[in-house]
Amino acid sequence: MNPYKSKSRSSKGFTLIEILTVIAIIAILSAILVPTVSQMQSTARKTKDLSNMRQIINASKAFGAQNGDLMVQAGHDVDATIGLTYDAAVVDAPSIGHVAAVLAEAADLNDLNIWISDSDKQAMKLKGPTPALVAGVMNPALADTTPVSDTDDPSKPITSGYLSFHYVVGLSMSAPNQTPLIFSRLGTSTAPKWGTNDMYKGNGGHIGFTGGNVSWFEGDTPFANLFDGEGTSVTTMSAALDPTKMPAGNDPDIAEN
Repeated sequence: MNPYKSKSRSSKGFTLIEILTVIAIIAILSAILVPTVSQMQSTARKTKDLSNMRQIINASKAFGAQNGDLMVQAGHDVDATIGLTYDAAVVDAPSIGHVAAVLAEAADLNDLNIWISDSDKQAMKLKGPTPALVAGVMNPALADTTPVSDTDDPSKPITSGYLSFHYVVGLSMSAPNQTPLIFSRLGTSTAPKWGTNDMYKGNGGHIGFTGGNVSWFEGDTPFANLFDGEGTSVTTMSAALDPTKMPAGNDPDIAEN
């Protein structure tokens, strides 16, 4: 056998056609796999949001059972010395940060990550567990409810106290099971659907109800599947929370950022 001939054959590289074929195969696989992986990640984020919202609902119901059948009210707050406080004269909805602090104090829901969606680009960016209560009062970071984006200040991406959910205060344990209690942040409660500036970019959002269930709502009229306190179908979140249609002892209002 000719040793020079054997060496020449073994050092032969790929042809141009072989290289192009491999590139084409990689491109096809990428086109198939990338959307699939992205969809899986999106589903995982939504599932996490649903689980967190369910924890908040359960904590709210436990809170109500321990506080005269009243779930979180506008007048609930926390004090560094005496803990949970209540002022019946307060009627305006507090910030969502105050609600987080109240449930942290009274229902042991003290990790702010529960209130933040991984899909929410405007929400606070936390590194590990972060308490809603600091020294017995609301975490000072929650006081700033104006989101700061990377574009606004590249050195401080999202340093605000922005949370991902809105919460309905003023409800009691007598509220109908179909009453919204917590939902994905909504630009305006009178809108018929989520907008492009909301955390899922108008593609939908979660709604958690006093009855305990949490569902995903999407489409052009996602709120058409909601009902007011009398069981009448409505098309907006504000209509679903119309206080004139609620049982006595319920005066719903939305706590926002």
